[in-house]
Amino acid sequence: MTDEEVPGLDSLTQDETECGNGIIKPDDRKYWCFLLSSLFTFLSGVFMVFAHRTFSCCFTNNQDRDKHSGFLNEAKEWAGELLSGQTKAGKLLNGIVFVISICSQLTYFYDAQTGLVEKCITEYPATLKFDFLLNILFMAYFFMRFIAANDKLVFMFQLYTMVDFFTIPPSFVSLILGRVWIGLRCLRILRLNALPEILQYLNILETARSIRLLQLVAMFMSIWWTAAGFIHIIENYGDPPYFDNAQHLSYFECVYCMIVTMSTVGYGDIHPATLIGRLF
Repeated sequence: MTDEEVPGLDSLTQDETECGNGIIKPDDRKYWCFLLSSLFTFLSGVFMVFAHRTFSCCFTNNQDRDKHSGFLNEAKEWAGELLSGQTKAGKLLNGIVFVISICSQLTYFYDAQTGLVEKCITEYPATLKFDFLLNILFMAYFFMRFIAANDKLVFMFQLYTMVDFFTIPPSFVSLILGRVWIGLRCLRILRLNALPEILQYLNILETARSIRLLQLVAMFMSIWWTAAGFIHIIENYGDPPYFDNAQHLSYFECVYCMIVTMSTVGYGDIHPATLIGRLF
């Protein structure tokens, strides 16, 4: 089918057509919308925790506090029991969350390898629909962890909480803007560190030596692949504010670049072209 035969193509401007093909002018990039959505959600959450503490201390009497505490403690115990993995339901939940994390990582690998950085969309591809569904499940798991947390403020600054803040809100923003940005989805790879704990729940790992060994391997792999994700977005995007020095690198080329760099071999066949990439 030629361009003249595509329905509705004539109604699209040249900028919209180029955006749909992933060709976006520097002035039209909306990465800041996705980042602001994460920062706004994070700061709003911290503010609400502070506001709740202030209100509870200043305006709630002991009787009301005990009444609300009873309900909250029951919910906290229920969520904590599930997250602890001490029961069959808890082990099942932790296993499901880990499988969801692996699926999210595989979806990211596919999107990054196919060259997705930022582009306009009129209809969500199958991988992005699947990733959106996974983000809804991650959001439900986030609220469960929030309920079980002893100190809500400390919870807001934990590693996996920050991962959720920088990966879940952008998926909803993409629905509003009609475009997708691969952004910081690579942070999901950090959940690979939960593998030793999951294998302990399944009684696959029993000795302390095997647990420590797998923890080291999982930490190395998660740092390696996450760093490759940062290089991928930086190199394909270019140096701000004019986004110059950009070069097209697939995700696995970035993985190769990072392992060569981390191992201090330094072949130099693939190397960062951006200033931020070199500093990183």
